[in-house]
Amino acid sequence: MGRPRRRRKGGFRLWISRFGAFLGILSALILTALISGLLWAGGRVQLATVGMPDATALNQETAGGITQVYSTDKVLLGEIYSRFQEREDLVNIPQTLRDATVSIEDQRFYSHPGIDLRGIARALYKNASGARRGEGASTLTQQLVRNVILRNREKTERRKLQEALLAYQVERSMTKDQILERYLNEVNYGGQIYGVKMAAKLYFGKALKDITLSEAALVAGLVQLPPKTYPFRHLDAALERRNTVLGKMLDLKKITRAQYDQARAEKIKIQPNEPRVVSEEYKAPHFVRYVLRQLIARHGQEVVLQGGLKIYTTLNWEMQQRADEILRAGIRAERGRQVTEGALICLEPHTGWIRAMAGGVDEKSLYNFATQGGRQPGSSFKPVVYAAAFNTGKYGPDTEMIDRPLRLGRKTWPRNYGGKGGHGGSYSIEDAVAQSLNTIPAQLIQRVGWSAVVDLAKKMGVKSKMPSNDLSICLGTSLVTPLEMASVFSTFANGGDHANPIAIRLVLDGKKNILERNEPRITKSVLRESTAANIGRCLEAVVQRGTAKAANVVEGARGKTGTTTDNRDTWFVGYTKELVTAIWACNREVKPKLNKQGKAVLDKNGKPEMSQRYLVMDSDATGGHVCAPIWGRYMQAAVPIQQRAGLEPIALPEDRQKQLAEAAKAPPTPRPDRTNDDGAMVVVMCEESSKRATAFCPDVVEKAFSQGTKIATCRQHKTFTDEAALKPGEPAEPTPSPAPRRRRRRDLARDEEKRSEQEKLRREREAAQEATDETQAPREATPSEVEVLICSESSKRATDYCPEKVTRRFPAGIHIRACTLHRARPGEEDR
Repeated sequence: MGRPRRRRKGGFRLWISRFGAFLGILSALILTALISGLLWAGGRVQLATVGMPDATALNQETAGGITQVYSTDKVLLGEIYSRFQEREDLVNIPQTLRDATVSIEDQRFYSHPGIDLRGIARALYKNASGARRGEGASTLTQQLVRNVILRNREKTERRKLQEALLAYQVERSMTKDQILERYLNEVNYGGQIYGVKMAAKLYFGKALKDITLSEAALVAGLVQLPPKTYPFRHLDAALERRNTVLGKMLDLKKITRAQYDQARAEKIKIQPNEPRVVSEEYKAPHFVRYVLRQLIARHGQEVVLQGGLKIYTTLNWEMQQRADEILRAGIRAERGRQVTEGALICLEPHTGWIRAMAGGVDEKSLYNFATQGGRQPGSSFKPVVYAAAFNTGKYGPDTEMIDRPLRLGRKTWPRNYGGKGGHGGSYSIEDAVAQSLNTIPAQLIQRVGWSAVVDLAKKMGVKSKMPSNDLSICLGTSLVTPLEMASVFSTFANGGDHANPIAIRLVLDGKKNILERNEPRITKSVLRESTAANIGRCLEAVVQRGTAKAANVVEGARGKTGTTTDNRDTWFVGYTKELVTAIWACNREVKPKLNKQGKAVLDKNGKPEMSQRYLVMDSDATGGHVCAPIWGRYMQAAVPIQQRAGLEPIALPEDRQKQLAEAAKAPPTPRPDRTNDDGAMVVVMCEESSKRATAFCPDVVEKAFSQGTKIATCRQHKTFTDEAALKPGEPAEPTPSPAPRRRRRRDLARDEEKRSEQEKLRREREAAQEATDETQAPREATPSEVEVLICSESSKRATDYCPEKVTRRFPAGIHIRACTLHRARPGEEDR
């Protein structure tokens, strides 16, 4: 027999001990996970509280989202009302509407502490089970916090945590009735309708106390998805949602079956017209709408229309009033020439600030002719062609050219205005501009190339698309706006620098934070300053003896007329040293659109749709006869207003060149010598060149020399004309030196020895002078000189805004251009 099998001892006890160890490890893991989870949750909560608003903000009334627009002379141009909202006390809100809201949005509103844990669990379960549409987990308090305090609908973890924390705080500081009242007055009920009072008024045309159970259920159902249940556009969806609300009220026994059936069967009558929200009562309406379009494009409609912004613009209200009055009167006076519409735009040339904008004769029209669309500028575009030619350095105002058309294949093109061909006479370019000949700019664009003209036009402010490889653009066949033409001519007035048009200086949000600040944006040296001066000389001839004599009532006026070949558009664009203004006029006819039956076509609001067309004006309706007189009357009124605003105008480039040329006629004379008490000759020396100073040396010092000593005159500093002709940072062209001749080594050694002796003598004289320098009185400026504060950064006349200034002497009477590099920040100056 085999040995009996031994029984294992302790098998059950071993199993029990192992199970106990497993439970211990599991408990430790669970405890660790709980602690880690709590720490993680605490960290997330702490992170969510960073920058979280205070719940007490709910006790303050909302600003209503009113955006305000101001001019530079502190006139309120308009207020934008972005919402319909009127508040009502809870006691005046029908009980049916309160019950409907609580039933569909938060049935445990009166029992939870601001956060509904059961609702959250139910929502999570329905989402996990793939329910088609689960119930929302946000309570009324959370929704109120989201709409009033956070104003944020992003579905992020941080926003949800903030919403829950704030809701809990609100429940501690307000009663349930106070929360419900605020909710019913603040929630969006579709479109820009906020609060139940305005919802009843605008949807049903009723007072809040008169709405029915069916209407109350419809209003309560709009809160969940206002855009998709907006009754004016989605009435069927709104009625379906109403039925859902009624069913929920029936389940919660807020209404009886009979009330449910009656309310569901009731036919809802919605008001026929959807309300318009944004106020149209503006001063300078075309300008205000132009500003709003820009801001909406950059910041969004909600920020602009509901953000309570303060918008500070560049417009001057006094100047704008004159623009509206003079444009309307001018167009009305020209109705005999079949002129019915026009536009005016006025800019500061060196900042680009839009000072006035009249976008049409009818202020109620939403179309802005000054900035929208585009019309052919005719001959007013020719200065761009001449500028492109002058920029090459091959042409100038005195260049003689033959008045003859181009031969393009078998055809000749173009003809001059009135259908006359070139007669072959010789004209200077200045006379060609004054008489607005067509043949000479056609010759120039063929020589410099259409691409050079197009590129220059874009640099000077033309944003509209221009045709390629088309010589006819030299006659103004490409579409542009008056704003673009004013921007182009501002480059001529600004010495060749181009300032982009600006309408908005400063924008503050509802909390006074800077949302946007715009400084002048200047592109340097789009044209040579000499080119700008020569164009100004030609445009001055247009006003004095050419096609725009009617504009000669304004001192220092320069400009160009324009009339299209078909006589549908007429222009005058001109400038002074203070302002640039473009005037456009046409014969515009507006009529209702008709269908095949001859009846008016109606839009969605039941109003007739309008169509417009541009008709031919009388042959006498030219830029010189129509637009130049309007320009003259406006600029006579606007220039004094601009001068009173405190802006120091800059000299026009052609005036500056005349002044500098006169100053350059007299050669630089050495400063006079004198004799000191020791009988030595005291000479004013240029510190930089160590030679006898002229009137144009910026830094000088007096030094004593023996009588009869010959001292060379400084040639390093010529005249201020040379310095002023240069732009800041532009290097002077070196003076060409004669070609060096070959020299023998013996001559070179002799010259080196001579230089050494001269240097030794100079050091001895300086040592002798040091003993007497302290007793010498400072030299007084001669009567023929003036001391001027110069900006050390721009080398121009310093203003109050230049940080570093130096004093320099210049010949009396010379004009020095003021520094435009340093200016006051928009919104900080008092203009």
